[in-house]
Amino acid sequence: METLELRQIENMIEFTNSLENEVQVNLMDSLKFLEGFGEIFDREKADLPYHINLIDELHADENAHSRIFAKLLRYKANDKYPFLEKFLNDICNFNVTIENPTVKNVDSCGRIDIPIFDKKYVVVIENKVTDKAPDQNNQKGGQLARYIETINNTYNRKLEDIFVVYTPKYTREPPNECWTNKDDFSYKDDFKLRFRSLSYRDSIYPWFKNDILPIIDDKDIYLRSAVEQYIDHLEGMFWLRTIDKKMNMKLQEFIKGKLEINEVEPEIALKIVSEKRQEMANVLAQLDLLQEEIQTEIDVKYFSETYNKLKELDYIVVRKIDSYPDYLPKSVGVKLANKLTIWLGKDDGIESELFCQVNSNDNDKKLPLKVKQKFEEIFRDENIGTDKNGFQIWAYIENYDNALIYLKEFCEKMSEI
Repeated sequence: METLELRQIENMIEFTNSLENEVQVNLMDSLKFLEGFGEIFDREKADLPYHINLIDELHADENAHSRIFAKLLRYKANDKYPFLEKFLNDICNFNVTIENPTVKNVDSCGRIDIPIFDKKYVVVIENKVTDKAPDQNNQKGGQLARYIETINNTYNRKLEDIFVVYTPKYTREPPNECWTNKDDFSYKDDFKLRFRSLSYRDSIYPWFKNDILPIIDDKDIYLRSAVEQYIDHLEGMFWLRTIDKKMNMKLQEFIKGKLEINEVEPEIALKIVSEKRQEMANVLAQLDLLQEEIQTEIDVKYFSETYNKLKELDYIVVRKIDSYPDYLPKSVGVKLANKLTIWLGKDDGIESELFCQVNSNDNDKKLPLKVKQKFEEIFRDENIGTDKNGFQIWAYIENYDNALIYLKEFCEKMSEI
């Protein structure tokens, strides 16, 4: 006779299988729903009027957006920082006094996207404008927790003097794990009044267009041009350009036909669209997972091949950064005769960039000035950063093909010192 416990287990298995089948069916339905969409999109996009935007053409990634944003926040006129003041006080509503601010280099101070220091406070801006890069949570804690502790411990700023701004592409809050440190302590509640999530779509873009552009003097042609280009680039990201209207109408007509909502009441149409939007979100989540899986395969292959190429050059090659043991498939290092190691590495996430980093084998030893100078000379065309104590220097490399060239050149220069 079947026991109650066995029946409960069977019911649970049946329920799990039914959920898996439902997910698969919804996935197939959503993919079928898209049939024909790409054809219309390509046709309408090809018919768009000629348009050029330099930021578009340079394929700005998350770091590029951070560099543009940081540069604009540094704007100073008549001994004041009007953009920074408006951002912190009007957009973030932090009610802080701008005294002697320093908008530090992007990806400095423990790789904070945009760190802003003033006499009485520090603002940490975590930029997620592409909304592709996952929040970097690892064995050392959540991303926001790590940044908070870096400012608190390394720069000796009190927790109550730290403010956090999170800027995703579309409106969303950071996951709870972002706030939790390695000891499972969460900073989320402590930062309720000193945290803002400001999406580019609903907050940053309108701020640039409606509040910043109108106050720029027409005579300041380069600043005005830069802001206009950036606004236009953001409008392109969100399909808000005037030239996109005809294409948007065609695509929305296609979607209405597929959903059969042309003749239904608005309330019912909204419900149908919302449900389909959730289905599509589930599809995109699966595509993101698949993309990350493929990217990991590419990274493992790249670092394995790089390791073999460096071995062929008779370097002392290693595959593990001691402070990041999980970097084994995503790093390769060369140990040099002067007790230095130069690393090629990559963080998790689709949007993560390849970086080259130099540090002493003794991690708490400062790098010699000549080493930093040679590094800056070789990597001058890349995004260079250093830590406050001078223990490390790194550069983010846009072109993978250049990385090995840089690394070999640096190793050759180090042999001369």
